[in-house]
Amino acid sequence: MKADPIQAALARLDEIPLRTPEGAAAFKKALAAKSNLIVAKAAKIIGAAQWLELSGDLASAFDSLLAKGAPTDKGCAGTIAIARALVRLDYDAPAVFLCGVRHVQMEGSWGPSVDAAVELRAVCAMGLANSAYPHKLRELVQLLVDKEWQARVGAIRAIATVGGESASLLLRLKMLSGDKDPEVTAECFTAVLALEGSEGVPLVASFARSDNPELREAAILAMGASRRADAVDWLIAEFERVVGLPVRKCILLSLSTSRVESALAFLLSLVRDGTSSASSLAIDALSIHGRDANLRLQVDEAVASRRPA
Repeated sequence: MKADPIQAALARLDEIPLRTPEGAAAFKKALAAKSNLIVAKAAKIIGAAQWLELSGDLASAFDSLLAKGAPTDKGCAGTIAIARALVRLDYDAPAVFLCGVRHVQMEGSWGPSVDAAVELRAVCAMGLANSAYPHKLRELVQLLVDKEWQARVGAIRAIATVGGESASLLLRLKMLSGDKDPEVTAECFTAVLALEGSEGVPLVASFARSDNPELREAAILAMGASRRADAVDWLIAEFERVVGLPVRKCILLSLSTSRVESALAFLLSLVRDGTSSASSLAIDALSIHGRDANLRLQVDEAVASRRPA
């Protein structure tokens, strides 16, 4: 059977010596290959090697693939890999990221055409956020209303990276305006808590009491994921207040995932001294740390010390 030339070329990329004139020439040739898979792997290797000298060649390859579109870069495999490499290299010329954040590439599928450039827009949003481009928030606002929810999530993460009062206000507006996809609002919860700290806790906490189960769960889990002491305090107080089983289970899971000392101490106290129902819920929540031998021992000790009903 005849060997696949693309697979052979991909294998040869692993053998190219890094940070040598010969290696640089070989990678430049790979970035100009007809196969976007070869371009993608070359870009990934360059980014992982932090080979800053090849940043310009990556940008040129990006422009070439973007101009040729789907026939050459199916699935945006090449452009996505290049964009990721440039982000990793802290590439600060915004032209690449501006083009990428605006790119739409419709491709055929078994059903309706799909946009293959969604991930590309999200990656380029982060590159733009890290750049010195003065109007990056204007571009990211446009992406915040993208048709695809994954791109909107990418915009939220990028806006949080920009930081500052303007970014905070944009994220608050997006959160309060809502989104048809709960994943987007959930990302806002995480971003606001990371960006604003204690000032963001009351706003996210208000969603943790939403009538919408998806938003409520997302807000509760975001509070724990923030690993903030004040968020943990709120979750503990909320557990004591609510009576609904799904909400109580979600709160305990959030406390467990936080791994904050006060949260784990509260869960262990429920195992030891709580009602039978609360003890069982706490044990279930702590079970996610099955590989933590020390915590598993503490759970066993708490169970053993329970007083008979």
